[in-house]
Amino acid sequence: MTITLAPALAGLALALGIARLIMFIALHLVPSDYNIVQHAVSDYAVGPTHRLATAVTWTSAVFWAVLAGAIALGPPTPEKGVALWLTILAVIFAALPFLPTDVEGQPTTLIGRLHLVAAIAWFSIAYSCMGSIVRLLTPLAPRGLVSFLGVTRWVTAAALIALVTALVIRRLRPYAFGISERIFLLAVYVFYLGAAVGLLLA
Repeated sequence: MTITLAPALAGLALALGIARLIMFIALHLVPSDYNIVQHAVSDYAVGPTHRLATAVTWTSAVFWAVLAGAIALGPPTPEKGVALWLTILAVIFAALPFLPTDVEGQPTTLIGRLHLVAAIAWFSIAYSCMGSIVRLLTPLAPRGLVSFLGVTRWVTAAALIALVTALVIRRLRPYAFGISERIFLLAVYVFYLGAAVGLLLA
């Protein structure tokens, strides 16, 4: 019963992941006061793009929960513990709409600081789970897909390093943070889309 449910959850995760990716791209195409170089993606949750940004966040919350379910109910593997971390991601994303960021130039608030903590947590968890996902899928999914996930993981790591560097070296932030953050997010979205495909094929 549980094993037959796992592919259905993987298929649902795939559909949600595709929807999230489409909405994320649309977020950068609709008219707004923000641009990909000077603004963080979280800025889009404040202002005219609020509804679309919130839709991306809620879809992500459901995506993480469904993907966690697909792993938890799937074939036995030593990496099943990653399902718990994905569930934590779902909880973080469910909370994010209630923790709007402080737009640059505005006073710092407690809610804005909590948003920053939540963002750091989800970035860290999403990246740290990638190794477990690759190991989980290595004996189950096609070799080409596993190799693709490995490459995407390295792209994610490089973008994360660039993102943190831009945060630490403030002179780089206006030129590097926005781009590196978006590369990181796209890599994360694509990686976990591939993970959903791998679970569906397992």
